[in-house]
Amino acid sequence: MDENISPIIAKWLTDEINVNCISFHFLKFTKTPDVEVYERARSKKRVIIISKDSDFRELVAWRGTPPELVFIKFGNCSNKKVYEQLKSKIYDAMEHLIYGDLDIFEINKD
Repeated sequence: MDENISPIIAKWLTDEINVNCISFHFLKFTKTPDVEVYERARSKKRVIIISKDSDFRELVAWRGTPPELVFIKFGNCSNKKVYEQLKSKIYDAMEHLIYGDLDIFEINKD
């Protein structure tokens, strides 16, 4: 999970819906350029990045997968709101990214 999203959301996803989610903060990626994070994720094969950062969207669109991307398309809001949106759509996102034909799954605020 990208650094622009609170690490608590990664913990909630891991604890409450059993998705292995690790924050960039814990990976020490907070100062790492997006291209380097993308390349590291690419080398791991089964990584899905969750981000609000359009740079990751562009990297996946231009350079391809892996990694796949869950792209959060809404701005500043509470951690609770971000979590609620992710919780309601994360399984659908994973299914489309892992088993479907999507490289980028977008989540809107609605």
